[in-house]
Amino acid sequence: MPPLAEQRRIVAKVSELLALCDQLKAKIAAGRAKQAQLAEALVKQAVAAAG
Repeated sequence: MPPLAEQRRIVAKVSELLALCDQLKAKIAAGRAKQAQLAEALVKQAVAAAG
């Protein structure tokens, strides 16, 4: 077992990294939503141009 101070440092770093992971997940989800929105707009535009 590492000393208590080292354990606390590890926990703090893991918490920091988990927060970063949460931010990245949110950005990925937002990017996917934007991608779907753009794809839908592109399809609508293509259908309108063809019709």
